[in-house]
Amino acid sequence: MLKACCFFVLTIFFGLSAFSKTLNVTKFGARGNGKTDDTKAIQAAINAAVNYPNATVYFPAGIYLIDSYTKTSVYLINYCLKLHSNISFRGDGSKSVIKLASHIFDSRDTMANAHIFYGTNIKHVQFTGLLVDMNGANNLVPSGIIKNNMTLFVENGSDISISNITIKNCSGSNMIAIRGTGHGLLIKNCSFYNGGNYVGGATPNRYQTDFSFLYCTWDSTKIVNNRLEQQNPDIALSNYTGGIELHGSYSYAGQNTIIGCNPGLYISSTAHVLKGVVVANNKIRQCLRGIAFWIQHPITDITISNNYISITYPRLLKQKLSGIEIPNGNAMEYSDRQANNAMLNNITIVNNTITSLLTEDKIDKTSGMILHSLQNSTIKSNTISGMNYGGIVMEGSKWGMRSVMIRNNKFNYFKRNNDIQAVGGYVIITDSYSSKVTGAPGLKNIIFTQNIFNKKITTISSNQQNKKQGKFFGAFIALPSKMMNEIHFDKNEFSDKKETIVSVKTD
Repeated sequence: MLKACCFFVLTIFFGLSAFSKTLNVTKFGARGNGKTDDTKAIQAAINAAVNYPNATVYFPAGIYLIDSYTKTSVYLINYCLKLHSNISFRGDGSKSVIKLASHIFDSRDTMANAHIFYGTNIKHVQFTGLLVDMNGANNLVPSGIIKNNMTLFVENGSDISISNITIKNCSGSNMIAIRGTGHGLLIKNCSFYNGGNYVGGATPNRYQTDFSFLYCTWDSTKIVNNRLEQQNPDIALSNYTGGIELHGSYSYAGQNTIIGCNPGLYISSTAHVLKGVVVANNKIRQCLRGIAFWIQHPITDITISNNYISITYPRLLKQKLSGIEIPNGNAMEYSDRQANNAMLNNITIVNNTITSLLTEDKIDKTSGMILHSLQNSTIKSNTISGMNYGGIVMEGSKWGMRSVMIRNNKFNYFKRNNDIQAVGGYVIITDSYSSKVTGAPGLKNIIFTQNIFNKKITTISSNQQNKKQGKFFGAFIALPSKMMNEIHFDKNEFSDKKETIVSVKTD
């Protein structure tokens, strides 16, 4: 019996040893001196880890230069290091640096780019305690060329964990892209700095026209307690720069800080019906748009709650400025024709604070929420402050809008804009689509109740006092006559009695 117990204990011991096998990349030839190309040595450690279940590839303190890559038949999946399943990657925090070499992708050939880590159909992979320097200032994208180089690109799989990682200065299209079919992605306690137009240097990466820090299509994705920051918003916001993109159902983004993006966060149904997404307790600062939707398939059961969103001013591009935006999808009115190709059902927007940081009235019009295509949805207990166009803007679309309850919201400190041909108001409701399309569903059963509309700001800066300003109303409603009775205002409080509800028939 004693021998059997000893055998059992030894089996557990050796099993744990195999489970915790650590492969130091320096033992495979990696120098970590920031000068020698360590790509092949790191790949050798990764390949060796396949022989041990759940092994760890360890990067001791040093700068590990990535200066070579493998071309494939598809430029999107060129790679420097190829991943396998059941491997952990660990370093000593900011002391363990993986750095992309300078001018590695200078060729004008689209094929001349690669992801640092690439994997397909992989599962049970972890990253922790590393700093990745994408060295974007020395890898600027040439004009007319697409570069997709990312820190991590995974297509299909499950159970990937990324924690306590810092990635900075990405000149490619994303820092992390988890695509295809999969589930169980966790990104937690990480920091992401600079990408797209601003990559950490004085020269803009102006030819990279599409960028988001994190792009995730897997279901059951969790992105929690991360920092995503453009450290120079003046450069970053002169081109498109997204924060987090959620394309998978039952995903959660919470407790993140997102700075200097447009938008801070995307909720998107590009591949399939999207449902069960929660976006909560995020701080989205200095963004042109806070949370935006992109809709190609129906979206249902979405909760946006307890987020703080601040809107900044546009740098070079003329942009819609809004805290939360659902596009209308009408080709006649909206240039991104696939942005709204289906309806949204059971959307709850609750307890969010949306504010504008704009101090000059010459700046483009700002809105708290721009809404289209909602069905059976609730917007309640939000605070919207400082806008100069609309608090809640509702516009007709090809999907119409039905059974939307807007209650217990607060609208504070609004001001007029300088477009003398435009109106402004706490609420703006229009539908130019229904008047042009026979049988359009229009707006039905829209209820505003128990909202508080506080007096707007009447003073403006001295250098703006001689400029004409647009009119401001408590609510401005411009609809076909058959829809007028579908908009209900009840038990709302206007602190300025002059700010009345104005209705204009558009028949």
